[in-house]
Amino acid sequence: MFEYIKLQRTMCFGTCPVYSVMVDKEGNVNYYGEMFVYKSGEHYWKISEKKVNQLNDLIGDFGFKSFIYEPGDEFITDRPSCITTVKYSNGETKEIDHYYGHISIDDSLTAFENKIERIIGTKKYVNPTLYIYFVEEKILKPSIRYMVISATEKEAISLVEKDCTNQEALKWKTRKIGVATDDYYEPLILMREFKYSNENL
Repeated sequence: MFEYIKLQRTMCFGTCPVYSVMVDKEGNVNYYGEMFVYKSGEHYWKISEKKVNQLNDLIGDFGFKSFIYEPGDEFITDRPSCITTVKYSNGETKEIDHYYGHISIDDSLTAFENKIERIIGTKKYVNPTLYIYFVEEKILKPSIRYMVISATEKEAISLVEKDCTNQEALKWKTRKIGVATDDYYEPLILMREFKYSNENL
């Protein structure tokens, strides 16, 4: 049984995501995004007991405590690392600093790290699938229109509401246009169009 698992992804010479995430035996997750991630700063959530058990099984099945990391001497510079730390209930701590620039990189260790993140659920904070939304006010004529990059419809509307200068309680309709193919590290307004008729001024 683990007391906590911590995973840190370090910077590279480029736009590699830089963040850390830690989960304790109760399922409490603490994420901190630093650079090139969708959600920066601290964020907290809780995973289920079932997922905590999945993490315990994963650590045991992989043999993390006894795993020997032997990367060899050949490496490429300017690549990121993934540092995985597990503190066990008996007080022991094991840490592996996995540098991705080593030529003889261990695929099983990479898969292990990725499975930890899938169970914890970091993707929506680091690199979620982003969509282009067309957001338009339902009632005002002429209307207020936006084009927004975000992960969800709810997030798109929230971004628009924060930006809109109209003080009325507005109602919005959205339409998903497509998937954003470029790299975006936060919700973004691509276009805004304000058109008010005289009676709405």
